[in-house]
Amino acid sequence: MSSELLLKKSRRPSGDGKWSFRRVATTLAIVLALVSGIACSASPVERGKNQSREGVFAADQGYWEEAEFRWLKALAIAQLNARALNNLAVRFEREGEFQDAKEYYDKALVAAAPAEQFYIERNNRQFAPIWERIASGDMDDVDAVELPLEEFPVGEDPNVGVMEIIISVPDQGPNLAGYDRVLIGNFVPAETSESNINDFAVRYFRRRITQRTFYETQDQVGEPLDPTQRSEALFDDSAYWISRAADARADLVLTGTIGLTTEEESQMLRERIRTPEGEIREVARFQDVVTYRVTFDVVVLRGEDGERILDKTLEADASFPVEDGASHSEAVFETLERLLPQLLDTITPRRSEQSRYLIY
Repeated sequence: MSSELLLKKSRRPSGDGKWSFRRVATTLAIVLALVSGIACSASPVERGKNQSREGVFAADQGYWEEAEFRWLKALAIAQLNARALNNLAVRFEREGEFQDAKEYYDKALVAAAPAEQFYIERNNRQFAPIWERIASGDMDDVDAVELPLEEFPVGEDPNVGVMEIIISVPDQGPNLAGYDRVLIGNFVPAETSESNINDFAVRYFRRRITQRTFYETQDQVGEPLDPTQRSEALFDDSAYWISRAADARADLVLTGTIGLTTEEESQMLRERIRTPEGEIREVARFQDVVTYRVTFDVVVLRGEDGERILDKTLEADASFPVEDGASHSEAVFETLERLLPQLLDTITPRRSEQSRYLIY
């Protein structure tokens, strides 16, 4: 029996020697399959189909770990179970484990009977462009592929059960699947920056990223970057960033160059007022405002080797009436709030919903 197929590693290595859910589930599946094989007179093919069916029904109820356990058990009974292989590929794709999804789709296509081939091919053809852009590292400006359902006959073989489900898949942006902990900053002040907002920005982004994503975050505000090192060489110094990431136990490092500029100007303000006669009238007047603009050249580095995996410039501004007397910190905060959605889109790729077939 192939250990390559059954002993799948956990998404992230465990440093304490504990077994991942997948390893435990796989081992239990093998043991239960052997026990049930002794106790049950049904053929291995039928037992495997039963496990695949139970897994599909569990997935339909949202119990994906239970579903994975059932499909692994089906493979322990019969390694060439195309239905279980296909369903596991969908599970891995849903979890962002694209290398495993590719492996299992390939094996399912080889093992599939003609009646199963239709559905596995459709799943694989939808997954193919996702895999291609992940493998090439190019996740920008690639539209998700949705194949017309009528290309594939449904229900032709009464011995093949099919359930169509919706999963969320990457639409664009970098493949950051599997990364859990992010070191936020420090940032290099831009040469044109009117003030150093590094500490403020680091604390702000750390708090917001923790609130709005599944990432764990860390910072090293007490160890700022040398503001004279504004060259690209700083962000290409792999050993430096590997050391920083190791100290923070971080998978990713979010750093870059950040700058703040302000500009005073007069803007025309249009208002609706009510005249003494009760008439609503639109009037215009000039108002002195201060515009705060933050420019953030974002760099995301991989903690294990310091490799740059993302480089993008973000910019946002916010205007404040001089007469309102907004404080500097309030203005910076509001401007970063305007920048935040762009940053979250950058480090958490947009996803699209696509249909996949589970087979039982």
